[in-house]
Amino acid sequence: MEQFDTYLYELIAKNLSGQCTEAESAALQEWLEASPGNRAEYEILAKLWHDSPSAAVVPQRQYNTAAAWEKASQAIQPPASRVKILYTRYAAAAAILALLTAGAWWLETRSTLKKHELAANDGKIKSLQLPDKSMVTLRQGATIRYINGYHHNQRIVELEGEAFFEIASDPGHPFLVKTPNQSIVEVLGTSFTVQTGKDSTAVTVASGSVKLGVEGDTAAVILNSGQRGIWGNGLLSANNNHNLNFIAWKTGILQFNDQTLLEILPQLADFYAKDIRVDEKYKETASQQKATITFRNQSCDDVLHELQLLLGFHYQQEGDTIVISQ
Repeated sequence: MEQFDTYLYELIAKNLSGQCTEAESAALQEWLEASPGNRAEYEILAKLWHDSPSAAVVPQRQYNTAAAWEKASQAIQPPASRVKILYTRYAAAAAILALLTAGAWWLETRSTLKKHELAANDGKIKSLQLPDKSMVTLRQGATIRYINGYHHNQRIVELEGEAFFEIASDPGHPFLVKTPNQSIVEVLGTSFTVQTGKDSTAVTVASGSVKLGVEGDTAAVILNSGQRGIWGNGLLSANNNHNLNFIAWKTGILQFNDQTLLEILPQLADFYAKDIRVDEKYKETASQQKATITFRNQSCDDVLHELQLLLGFHYQQEGDTIVISQ
């Protein structure tokens, strides 16, 4: 066997264990399409891969392809007079040896992939570049867990809290976000936020599209740019997103366009992590007062003071509790 064949069978093993790069997958596909015999040989090796108990045997971590191939080649040298007859069978035997040895090594590598965790638990936003070059921004209090490779040919992260994702394109390796309530977000596009809770998951898409579903269930909804989906209490819903401030925690910019004070205050409470209440006697008035205004990286007190000058209310703060009144 020539060295190209050794490389080819490595590609087959990597493909069956979900380790092929895009370039390697393209090279393997070209070989498969070259002749029906190639595809038939691949199917035989694939069956051996899935059925063989050898795949469960973990060899030493260091795998020497050249040495293994040399040993296999020496073991199967046939008499000169029978080379033409036995060539194909011996080639397949050598390929199987290389395949199973390499496959076990890749399985070991995959099973020992290191799991990483990052938490934004110091009151600050944290940004992270994942191994696949995707970018993640964690909101305060959020935690993400991920591995430095693929799991069953997928890129999988686990999220608690809220985060903004900008996903690197790689159609051959789907990107999944798992949440505490068993929701699964499958990325079909580019950027979006995921907000998790104990019993619900909310996804808002900034660009591209994502699929929101439930682990172990076929129910799912496709969300496109400008849409928001929620899974919780056994219900799955999708609507247009009218909240301009869904990533204000990341950008520091709060925008309000002809919104009432009663609509504005809950968004301020979420952004600043405050308990903002409206006095019962003032609620009817607050529901009629409207404002169009933008705030950029301003403190809660500065924002309330500007709104106070614009709308004419009074506010009093005690700790993290703020009461709005006449």
